Amino acid sequence: MQSTKIRKKIDLTSGSILKKLLIVAIPTLLTSIVQMTYNLTDMFWVARVDQIGFNPTEAIAAIGTAGFLPWFGFGIILLVRTGTSVYVSQSAGTDNQEAVNTYANNGLVLMLMLALIYTLYGVFFNHHFVGLFNIQNANVVAYAERYVFIVTAFSIFLFASNVFNGIYDGLGKTINTFMIMAVGLVLNMILDPIFILHFEMGVEGAAIATIIAQSVVFFIYVVIYLSPIRPALIRPFKYVNRYTMLKIIKLGLPVGIQSMAMTSISIVVGVVVASFGEVAMSVSRIGSQIEALSWMVASGFQVALSAFVGQNLGANQIERIGLGYKMSMRLLVPYGLAINALLFFFAEPLFALFINDPGTTPYGAEYLRIISISQIFMIIELTTAGAFNGLGKTVIPSTIGMVGNALRIPFALGAGSMAAIWWTISLSSVFKGTIMVIIFVLYFYVRKQKHPKARMVENY
Repeated sequence: MQSTKIRKKIDLTSGSILKKLLIVAIPTLLTSIVQMTYNLTDMFWVARVDQIGFNPTEAIAAIGTAGFLPWFGFGIILLVRTGTSVYVSQSAGTDNQEAVNTYANNGLVLMLMLALIYTLYGVFFNHHFVGLFNIQNANVVAYAERYVFIVTAFSIFLFASNVFNGIYDGLGKTINTFMIMAVGLVLNMILDPIFILHFEMGVEGAAIATIIAQSVVFFIYVVIYLSPIRPALIRPFKYVNRYTMLKIIKLGLPVGIQSMAMTSISIVVGVVVASFGEVAMSVSRIGSQIEALSWMVASGFQVALSAFVGQNLGANQIERIGLGYKMSMRLLVPYGLAINALLFFFAEPLFALFINDPGTTPYGAEYLRIISISQIFMIIELTTAGAFNGLGKTVIPSTIGMVGNALRIPFALGAGSMAAIWWTISLSSVFKGTIMVIIFVLYFYVRKQKHPKARMVENY
């Protein structure tokens, strides 16, 4: 295929490694910060539904339960987004615009197909999904079912937007992803109090605010792809073919399966948590959002390393890949240790920011202290997975992730207290992070010794 040079990309194959990593990582980090702020704001307003006659503990428990399906949906999204982004980054490394167009179109068509299946399940079988948790509180069940129905009915906006995000990420233009996503997330934050409290819609209001924001992001991308500044030409009838679709799915399958498996495992753990009542469910929901202090930074470097490694792999800059990984670790390890200390020593005031209930806050503080020891390992795991993804070796981090998460099930089922469940989650993260970095260092060293001149990537 004739190669057309790419003009709209960030070249990660030359220049200062630290500067190039930060150029890609910081916008993704900012997107994660906005996302975290939204999630916490969402919890803040939902926790105040007592002003309109609802029980806040029930409302948070409902959103926590319903939130597992969008989380599972993100695993479905990763089936396509991962492969699309990695192949776009490798195509950018070889400066091939036609390849970018091909992967963009095939990724979009695949994503729309998956969105349809996801929507049908959420609309017609939301009662089945919520029923998995065997929740005895009728209000929690009703709120959760309605939330699932609303957010999945319009999931096409979320799915399609994630393909476009993946294309920008592969080109290293995460600043574009940040600016577009920030519009939707800030809009969501503005709409939350309006729909939740002003219109007195409670949990349904939170769902409506979410889908309005997602639709705005989607239409921003529509405008971009109809303009001269588009990063890829969308022409499905010209570019879509079975071979490219299979390549994208093959590369993204391990990552998507890992994410969906993790959600499935979390659902099993969630069922156990639900058996301890609404307080335990609320603690789990709020506590996991506070952990965003760790994963938001890790996700920034995960995307950055994936694009960085992919482009340098395409340009045969193997030594630069190792230097980029080392540089990332030098920045992230001190940050992870700081988060460990923050969650341990300031657990109670942190949790009380969102729900200062004498019957809930002590359990929330206990959750944060137990989970604090695993934060640095979570950061290392996610970042290293990004490096593996850029190499096209998605099976390795996915397998480690699935094995580590699967260990949570037997221990959670045998847990006799909420604290035992929190320890299971924390220690499994320690296991995954430790194994991930050891295997990456060994894999990269052995591969470089055996094939010092190899491109390590299939030419387009």
